[in-house]
Amino acid sequence: MSGIKMRVAAMCVCGCAIGVTAAPVPECDASGVCTTGRVQAVAAGGKQMWARSCVFTDAPTLEVAKWLSAQPETEGKFVIIEFWRTWCGACKRMTPLMNGLQKKFGDELVVIGITGETEEQVKAYTGPKKEYALALDRPLPAAQKEKPRNAGKPAAQEGTAAGPDLAELSAHAHPDQGAYEALFGVWGWPHVIILEPQYRTIIWEGFPGLKGYELTEAKVAKILAIGRGKEKGAAAKK
Repeated sequence: MSGIKMRVAAMCVCGCAIGVTAAPVPECDASGVCTTGRVQAVAAGGKQMWARSCVFTDAPTLEVAKWLSAQPETEGKFVIIEFWRTWCGACKRMTPLMNGLQKKFGDELVVIGITGETEEQVKAYTGPKKEYALALDRPLPAAQKEKPRNAGKPAAQEGTAAGPDLAELSAHAHPDQGAYEALFGVWGWPHVIILEPQYRTIIWEGFPGLKGYELTEAKVAKILAIGRGKEKGAAAKK
């Protein structure tokens, strides 16, 4: 075998071995959303999602492994949850928006950033400073991480009138997801959900930088104005 052929063969063997053992490689697609290279269906038209759509369902109670900031007071406020990663370029680009929302509307809402990464990874983060509440997601149970999964297989869509079957969604989670974000099937970052104050119903969801569907200060201001109007209406009926 010639030297060139031997080198090619060696490269093939090495590449195959790496493919078996290496962790998913982070990447960002044309829309700007960052994933770990998983193959999963994306909507052909309309608003694309890199998570399971849960809009207009009640969000599960937020439980985290650890608060990296002071735990925010959420009673009576809208809650904006940002699922993010330290390596995610789109998350870094969206940080000024999240900072601005917390600064401008902090009397009426709380922004919370949640990652399934470790505390060490977050401490090593060198991107734009996040000036809002930060927390570590709870890890998935070891038994779930060891279960074989089909990355292209969507989580079960069944549920009840009360909302999706969250236990079933969690069972289809990917190993690199945190337990809370797994309930929403998040596989692209950043993913943002907005919860209204009364029932914690999800009233907005998606990638905040998606062209044509951007989350902006003006859009959030309208959401808050509608919330204030409902409060006044309820008070007038008493």
